[in-house]
Amino acid sequence: MTDAKFLIHRQTHMFMTDAIHFQITQMTDSNLVWVGRSAGKLGQMSVAVPSRNETLPSATTILGSDVMEQSRNLARRLALKHKEQFFVSLDLASQDELLLVFVEKKLQEMIKVAMT
Repeated sequence: MTDAKFLIHRQTHMFMTDAIHFQITQMTDSNLVWVGRSAGKLGQMSVAVPSRNETLPSATTILGSDVMEQSRNLARRLALKHKEQFFVSLDLASQDELLLVFVEKKLQEMIKVAMT
Protein backbone atom coordinates (compact mmCIF):
# COMPACT_ATOMS: atom_id res chain seq x y z
CA MET A 1 0.00 0.00 0.00
CA THR A 2 1.34 3.44 -0.90
CA ASP A 3 1.29 6.32 1.51
CA ALA A 4 -1.27 9.02 0.84
CA LYS A 5 0.20 12.33 -0.20
CA PHE A 6 -1.22 15.83 -0.42
CA LEU A 7 0.83 18.44 -2.24
CA ILE A 8 -0.60 21.95 -2.59
CA HIS A 9 0.41 24.30 -5.38
CA ARG A 10 -0.82 27.92 -5.36
CA GLN A 11 -0.38 30.79 -7.77
CA THR A 12 -2.06 34.09 -8.57
CA HIS A 13 -2.09 35.54 -12.07
CA MET A 14 -3.50 38.78 -13.39
CA PHE A 15 -6.20 38.64 -16.06
CA MET A 16 -6.56 42.18 -17.33
CA THR A 17 -7.13 44.02 -14.03
CA ASP A 18 -8.38 41.05 -11.95
CA ALA A 19 -6.32 38.74 -9.77
CA ILE A 20 -7.20 35.11 -10.49
CA HIS A 21 -6.16 32.64 -7.79
CA PHE A 22 -5.23 29.03 -8.58
CA GLN A 23 -4.80 26.10 -6.24
CA ILE A 24 -4.05 22.50 -7.14
CA THR A 25 -4.19 19.90 -4.40
CA GLN A 26 -2.33 16.91 -5.72
CA MET A 27 -3.30 13.57 -4.17
CA THR A 28 -2.52 9.97 -5.01
CA ASP A 29 -3.99 9.44 -8.54
CA SER A 30 -6.33 12.43 -8.08
CA ASN A 31 -6.23 16.23 -8.19
CA LEU A 32 -8.45 18.97 -6.81
CA VAL A 33 -8.30 22.21 -8.79
CA TRP A 34 -9.77 25.46 -7.48
CA VAL A 35 -9.79 28.69 -9.46
CA GLY A 36 -11.41 31.88 -8.25
CA ARG A 37 -11.32 35.63 -7.88
CA SER A 38 -11.76 35.64 -4.11
CA ALA A 39 -9.93 33.51 -1.59
CA GLY A 40 -11.35 30.13 -0.72
CA LYS A 41 -14.98 30.04 -1.88
CA LEU A 42 -16.03 26.85 -3.65
CA GLY A 43 -17.96 27.52 -6.81
CA GLN A 44 -19.34 25.20 -9.44
CA MET A 45 -17.59 21.84 -8.96
CA SER A 46 -17.29 18.83 -11.23
CA VAL A 47 -15.33 15.61 -11.33
CA ALA A 48 -13.97 13.63 -14.27
CA VAL A 49 -12.58 10.12 -14.15
CA PRO A 50 -10.51 8.65 -16.97
CA SER A 51 -11.90 5.44 -18.41
CA ARG A 52 -9.93 2.39 -19.41
CA ASN A 53 -12.26 1.46 -22.27
CA GLU A 54 -13.72 4.76 -23.41
CA THR A 55 -11.98 7.63 -25.13
CA LEU A 56 -13.68 10.37 -23.13
CA PRO A 57 -13.52 10.43 -19.33
CA SER A 58 -16.78 10.21 -17.41
CA ALA A 59 -17.68 13.58 -15.89
CA THR A 60 -20.45 15.00 -13.77
CA THR A 61 -21.29 18.18 -11.86
CA ILE A 62 -21.30 17.59 -8.10
CA LEU A 63 -21.83 21.16 -6.84
CA GLY A 64 -23.76 23.95 -8.53
CA SER A 65 -25.90 24.13 -11.62
CA ASP A 66 -25.55 21.53 -14.36
CA VAL A 67 -26.40 24.26 -16.89
CA MET A 68 -22.99 25.90 -16.57
CA GLU A 69 -20.64 23.29 -17.94
CA GLN A 70 -17.28 25.07 -17.63
CA SER A 71 -15.98 23.06 -14.65
CA ARG A 72 -17.22 19.75 -16.08
CA ASN A 73 -15.66 20.38 -19.48
CA LEU A 74 -12.38 21.51 -17.94
CA ALA A 75 -12.28 18.48 -15.62
CA ARG A 76 -12.90 16.20 -18.59
CA ARG A 77 -10.09 17.77 -20.65
CA LEU A 78 -7.64 17.58 -17.74
CA ALA A 79 -8.52 13.93 -16.98
CA LEU A 80 -8.15 13.03 -20.64
CA LYS A 81 -4.76 14.68 -20.97
CA HIS A 82 -3.24 13.58 -17.66
CA LYS A 83 -5.00 10.20 -17.17
CA GLU A 84 -5.93 10.99 -13.57
CA GLN A 85 -9.12 11.91 -11.73
CA PHE A 86 -9.74 15.67 -11.54
CA PHE A 87 -12.11 17.61 -9.30
CA VAL A 88 -12.49 21.15 -10.66
CA SER A 89 -14.13 24.05 -8.82
CA LEU A 90 -14.53 27.40 -10.58
CA ASP A 91 -15.54 30.53 -8.67
CA LEU A 92 -15.17 33.06 -11.47
CA ALA A 93 -18.68 34.57 -11.69
CA SER A 94 -18.10 35.04 -15.40
CA GLN A 95 -18.62 33.07 -18.58
CA ASP A 96 -16.03 35.10 -20.48
CA GLU A 97 -14.43 32.76 -23.03
CA LEU A 98 -11.12 34.65 -22.93
CA LEU A 99 -10.98 34.20 -19.16
CA LEU A 100 -11.68 30.46 -19.46
CA VAL A 101 -8.92 30.06 -22.06
CA PHE A 102 -6.55 32.01 -19.79
CA VAL A 103 -7.48 29.80 -16.81
CA GLU A 104 -6.96 26.57 -18.72
CA LYS A 105 -3.59 27.71 -20.08
CA LYS A 106 -2.32 28.69 -16.61
CA LEU A 107 -3.62 25.43 -15.12
CA GLN A 108 -1.86 23.36 -17.77
CA GLU A 109 1.39 25.19 -16.97
CA MET A 110 0.94 24.58 -13.23
CA ILE A 111 0.04 20.91 -13.68
CA LYS A 112 3.03 20.33 -15.94
CA VAL A 113 5.36 21.62 -13.22
CA ALA A 114 3.46 19.84 -10.40
CA MET A 115 3.54 16.45 -12.10
CA THR A 116 7.25 16.45 -12.88
